Amino acid sequence: MSVMTKKQPVIDAGALRDQAMNAARQVKPMAVKSVPMAQQAAQQAVPLARSAGTTVRQGADTAVAWATPRVEAARSWAAPQLEQSAHAITENLAPMVSNALITAAHKIDTKQKPRRRRGALIVGIVLLAAAAAGGAAAVVMQRKRDSAYSGMADAASSSPASTEGSGPEGDGTDGPDPDLNGHPRIV
Repeated sequence: MSVMTKKQPVIDAGALRDQAMNAARQVKPMAVKSVPMAQQAAQQAVPLARSAGTTVRQGADTAVAWATPRVEAARSWAAPQLEQSAHAITENLAPMVSNALITAAHKIDTKQKPRRRRGALIVGIVLLAAAAAGGAAAVVMQRKRDSAYSGMADAASSSPASTEGSGPEGDGTDGPDPDLNGHPRIV
């Protein structure tokens, strides 16, 4: 068929049949002559195949005997090499892979905005205010106590009876102790 046209070539069926018949007539005598040769070749091949099988078995046994010590030597050399490689991977490569995976996870992770805890902030402010109020109340009470004590101390120092019985020779109570911020020591 031509590449340029789409027309199918005209085939003469009669001519093709005649060519096939001529080829068959020529092949038939050659096929008849080849049958005895094929039988003779087959008869010669059977003993050769048997001896080849025996030779192959013997060669395989020889190959196994030759290869076995070499394979064992290779295995005894390879085992420590594999173990050393495993330790090197565990100690060196595995941490690097692990760090790379962690870094990748951090890079692709979406950052969540931290939620503001207003409740905790309010509780903290209330506690701080309560502590400040408590401290202020303690200071006020301390000042009241100091002023009440100073008033008693002024009254006691101005009365003549108190000077007679106070001190180490008097009734056994001491006056204000300078180590106790002006408070009397109670024994």
